[in-house]
Amino acid sequence: MRDLYLIRHGKPQYPDEQSYCIGQTDLALSMLGHLQAVLLHEELSDRISRVYYSTLARAAETAGHMAPELPHIIVSDLSERNLGEWDGLSFDTIRSKWPDIYEARENNPDHPIPGAETPAASGFRFSQAVHKILCASEGDIAVVAHTDVISSYIYALHSGMYSRQRFRLPCGSYYHLEVNERNNISFSDPNYILPHPELNDGLCFRLRNAVSLPRHVQAHSDAVTELACCLCNMLESNGYIFDQKLVRSGALLHDIARLQKNHTKTGGELFLQLGYPEICQIISQHHGLKETKLDEAAIVFLADKLIEETQRVSIEKRFADNLYKCKSPEALQSHKLQLKQALTLQDMIQSICHTTL
Repeated sequence: MRDLYLIRHGKPQYPDEQSYCIGQTDLALSMLGHLQAVLLHEELSDRISRVYYSTLARAAETAGHMAPELPHIIVSDLSERNLGEWDGLSFDTIRSKWPDIYEARENNPDHPIPGAETPAASGFRFSQAVHKILCASEGDIAVVAHTDVISSYIYALHSGMYSRQRFRLPCGSYYHLEVNERNNISFSDPNYILPHPELNDGLCFRLRNAVSLPRHVQAHSDAVTELACCLCNMLESNGYIFDQKLVRSGALLHDIARLQKNHTKTGGELFLQLGYPEICQIISQHHGLKETKLDEAAIVFLADKLIEETQRVSIEKRFADNLYKCKSPEALQSHKLQLKQALTLQDMIQSICHTTL
């Protein structure tokens, strides 16, 4: 038996905050999409011998992150269903231009779209492509493609047991199928799989590199990590036990969205969507804690306030050097609150550990 992994690409970057109808419209990966592709790499790269992917950028970029060291083969018929006149338009525009068809599709998702490839036609095209791939390959393989063609293909395998919509899969997820010596395909579990590997240093580094985090930001994160783990060890020696793996991963990733607006909120939301709520809490609170209490988020918060770039500094110097960034009353208030929280945490740890930080 061989293993076949049918993978939906990572989330694409839409032009704005609206929801879009994309079939063969060619969009690159979003920041979240790059991170999803790295998680796929962590979960699947050592299980497969090669990767096949569609002509669209979002599939190619996902495949590139997923298994950079393996052979990559592009196959045009793995591309997403052509969605005709709707392809590339926002759903607000579609609702405005085709209200009757839009409403009909709410009751029947397979109601025809003007000029679009039918689900049956795109599913057959994809099925033929997968069959040719299996005949031309050996070993366990991955196919990086798209939700519409994958769902049509899986629906056909199940002979109509469920609706086609049942098999749509979210970005960055996959189906695991088995292939026998005659290239017949089967699977016992009709549920898609979302990768959720355990975070470690190597994975954290790959996640940072996937979003092109600048070297100086990564160096700062590494220095914060070293200090945060040192604080954990000091506290543990005095009977206070924290999840050091969580602290370490959270510190390595705390500035993952540094290049984005409101980077603490953005970074936290990214890891919440990836399925790591504890990491979300650390990232989202490193510029202000919800509560001034000693926990993993507080340890990373304090370590960040004791490191300027890569150098150990006092809390007072760190905050004085950053005061110029406060351009509004709200920013100044946040600055004062963070300073108070940092000094309080420092006093708590110094009291527990009978030392001076």
